[in-house]
Amino acid sequence: MIGGMRPTPLSLSVFYAAVCAAALIGAVRHPVYAQETPSANRVVEQLQQGRPAMGTFTRTARPGLDFAVIDEQYGDFDIDGVRDAVVAIRAGGGRAVASATGQAAAPVVRIPLAARDTPEAVVRQVLAAGATGVMFPDIETRAQAISAVNSMRIGRAGGADVWPLDPDGTLVAMLQIETLLGIENLDEILDVPGIGVIFLGPTDLATSAGEDGPNAPRIDELVHQVLEACIERDIPCGYPIVASSPEDAERQTAQRLAEGFKVLAVMTRAR
Repeated sequence: MIGGMRPTPLSLSVFYAAVCAAALIGAVRHPVYAQETPSANRVVEQLQQGRPAMGTFTRTARPGLDFAVIDEQYGDFDIDGVRDAVVAIRAGGGRAVASATGQAAAPVVRIPLAARDTPEAVVRQVLAAGATGVMFPDIETRAQAISAVNSMRIGRAGGADVWPLDPDGTLVAMLQIETLLGIENLDEILDVPGIGVIFLGPTDLATSAGEDGPNAPRIDELVHQVLEACIERDIPCGYPIVASSPEDAERQTAQRLAEGFKVLAVMTRAR
């Protein structure tokens, strides 16, 4: 559940329509991190080529997505469930517009908030389970950002390393900024090497700021403050879209890509 809502993953038609619309208005820009050999991680591959990385929160096979977030932030941490989800997600490769490597979506695990300050043990388990990305919730300090990136280097297996710290890395660290304190410390957080994506949490940010919800004007200002700082540092910025319909998902996706977001998790509200 995200922000009190039970979203459903975006459909493939929404995914392709939104990306095409964004390309037509110039939202797909030149590569930030160019690399000749495609990465084994579709998030990294997309970002290296200057294309948006599109995903959703899901535990099932979804052909057509670049990443799928397995959400373990709430409730008891279930490593067996993570393993099952990774297997299911990896079975969902072969999108209509295939990547250069043809690989399935990158499994990304959002770890429990309780593990934020000392994430090493949990990260080691999720990487061993086959995740190629880790989403760290509610990062508020430089120390937490350092711990996040370092935990992925400690927990890596098979010689994998963290991108873009290693240009050939296949693991991606997604750090969530969800509070006013996180924004206050944003500059020193962005100084930490090895951050693959800064991913906003607008609903929790609204709670932190005492606003009614993620669509409040002040929250929009704060979101764009983070986005502009990321663009200035050439760090991809991500955003969760929870839409009221497939058409709304398409509209919001094109809008956020045009603004400069490079990683989007797109969902629609369950009816």
